[in-house]
Amino acid sequence: MNSLTVKILAALVSVLLITTICSQVYYFVHDKHDTEEAVLATINEDIVFEGIVIRDEQVITYNGGGVLAYKYADGSKVSVNNTIAEVFSSEEAIAARNRIAAIDEQIEQLERAQNPGTANYVDPETLLTGIESGYNELMDCIGEKDYSSLAKIKSDLTLSTNLYNMITGTEADYNDGIRQLKALKNSLKNSASAPDDVIKAQKTGYFVSYADGYEGMLSTENADKLTESDINKVLEGTARPPENAIGKMFDNYSCKIAGVVDRDARISEDAELSLMLNSSKNVYHCIVESVKLCGEYEDKMLVVLDCDRLDQSLVESRTLSAKLIFDEYQGIKVPRSAIRFRGDDKGVYVILGKDISFKKINVIYEGDDYVLSENTSDEEYLLLYDQILLEVVSNKDVSDSGKSKPNGRTAEK
Repeated sequence: MNSLTVKILAALVSVLLITTICSQVYYFVHDKHDTEEAVLATINEDIVFEGIVIRDEQVITYNGGGVLAYKYADGSKVSVNNTIAEVFSSEEAIAARNRIAAIDEQIEQLERAQNPGTANYVDPETLLTGIESGYNELMDCIGEKDYSSLAKIKSDLTLSTNLYNMITGTEADYNDGIRQLKALKNSLKNSASAPDDVIKAQKTGYFVSYADGYEGMLSTENADKLTESDINKVLEGTARPPENAIGKMFDNYSCKIAGVVDRDARISEDAELSLMLNSSKNVYHCIVESVKLCGEYEDKMLVVLDCDRLDQSLVESRTLSAKLIFDEYQGIKVPRSAIRFRGDDKGVYVILGKDISFKKINVIYEGDDYVLSENTSDEEYLLLYDQILLEVVSNKDVSDSGKSKPNGRTAEK
């Protein structure tokens, strides 16, 4: 092969190479498609709920003077004739009695820790694990504002620490500490006078140490007759507590919770909903007892929930700030504008290189401008990380935006 032939072949190869490169550049610049990657999304829609708590309550009054020391935490069950409060002449007397009770507990813990019957049968590693767990529980309670559990956790943690010190030889005994605590207790006895009077429960029920003036206005029997205006007045808290009221009792641990929310098809009579308080993050399972449209354009709903749980968070206030929690949906997010119909099949077009294909979607949740499709491994359906084609492929395809949306916001999971 002579040199001329080689030069001609080299020129042809160069021209072919340049042509290929130019065509690829042109395709890259002028043949871009408008796409969106299929990604996984989680939807958990909450509805803000400002409500009021309704029970059948009876006010407890006391006409005498003095300072009250309550014997039960709010929401505790009390039997008839049990003492619900003691009356003292001063705050100092109450403080002295509380201090003596705390000292008695400290003495008991120290005596248990150095008792051979206790210390000889406890494993140090088990105690150390319990101490670490106790500190974690304390931090969790503080973070979650669950102050009612702090005293019990602190008491258990103190006992475990004292036992560990005895078993490991850090402390020989606690005799000196016990003597000092007993001396301090004796010095407080003169200030800790006996109560001047006691207040007893007139019936068996649940006790709360405050009254707000709505006890006679609200009842479970009339909960479904409340109006939006009635609820707003209670939320404003304009009522005054009855004169000489020192608390209240109610017979049943269940209650009604009423509030006004935006109209929503997911809230219907007998539906089961979850209610989460903003203050404590406690979640309560409730049943919708009644739903009534309200508002100028019937765009709101007055909802009455039936709750069969009782704790301190639910009795500390007449009003509550919460969220209604609905089911969590997880699936592939699909822009509504990309949805097409091929016959009866609902789906999208996806692109891989130059190839365009139709893939079906199984809608499990509907938003305003998007839907969630079930995340599956079936190749006939949209898969995670597919490139969803947003532009129209054929005039025969029907966009989902031209279809009427179903009632409500969610589909069956």
